Amino acid sequence: MVHIQWVVSPMPIVELVAKRTLESNPDIGLSIVDLIVLLWLFTNPYDSNRRQLSSMKAVLRMCEAMQTPGKGFEMSDEELTQIVLGSLQNLRQHGLVYVLSAGVHFVKATLTEAGVDLVHKSVKRSALRRVTAEFGDNP
Repeated sequence: MVHIQWVVSPMPIVELVAKRTLESNPDIGLSIVDLIVLLWLFTNPYDSNRRQLSSMKAVLRMCEAMQTPGKGFEMSDEELTQIVLGSLQNLRQHGLVYVLSAGVHFVKATLTEAGVDLVHKSVKRSALRRVTAEFGDNP
């Protein structure tokens, strides 16, 4: 008898929270990637001295939504950069973020008041605490 063991990387809390938020707010007008980026920005203010682009890409690499079933993450760094920049552009068009700088090596963005309000209205407080704990508590 052959035993097959599946190794599944755990879904990041931020992706789980984003999926549940989209399920309970289908009219929010954002994609899963947009919501993950929004939550990342919420828990990591631009003045936290983190490298935003690198950190956002690292989180997205772990997300099931960005992986090919059975193969894992298969995108190039450039493709992933373009996805992050596109998401920031979409969030900016919705009035949810200010993009202070955006390029292939450096991104600096922060939430608008509307972005903060959307997170507070759409994401349960307990879920938000879990996302904040995952990314580190950056006030």
